[in-house]
Amino acid sequence: MISQIPLCEIETAVSSHERPSCATWSDTGRSSLAIGGQRAASRADLLFASEILCRLRDGLKPSPRMLECSGFVERWMIVARIDDVCLLKGTVWRLPVSRSMLTTPLLAIDPVAGWARAIDEWLTIGPCFDLVHPDSVADRAARWLERQLRVDDCCNDGLRHS
Repeated sequence: MISQIPLCEIETAVSSHERPSCATWSDTGRSSLAIGGQRAASRADLLFASEILCRLRDGLKPSPRMLECSGFVERWMIVARIDDVCLLKGTVWRLPVSRSMLTTPLLAIDPVAGWARAIDEWLTIGPCFDLVHPDSVADRAARWLERQLRVDDCCNDGLRHS
């Protein structure tokens, strides 16, 4: 039987001693550009995101407590690039009250329950008027994370052999 660790425990169990990764969050399909000026994803970020995605695909959901202080995204849409991770784009409101444009890789989404999971944060989402396929979003995210971790392994192998 698989042990069930609550998502809130996973959130706090990220290792901070992992080496930096060569992988970046990319909305171009290439691993060279960070999205919206965000930092490149570290190997720890990618491994953590993989663990969260695995738990979500196993049926675990974020608790209301995990979502209560998350950013709220309105007027959002999902951009699906060919053979790449889906991006969540929209206007995000955060506390203290601020508003900005959001473009972030999307791991999972449940528009009915009103939440989305980006690489590094939970988000609550307003209504959507487009058709959303949550399983397709998660499948794309899983493939993207696998590719990013392989790129990271290749980069680290190259550094070790130098």
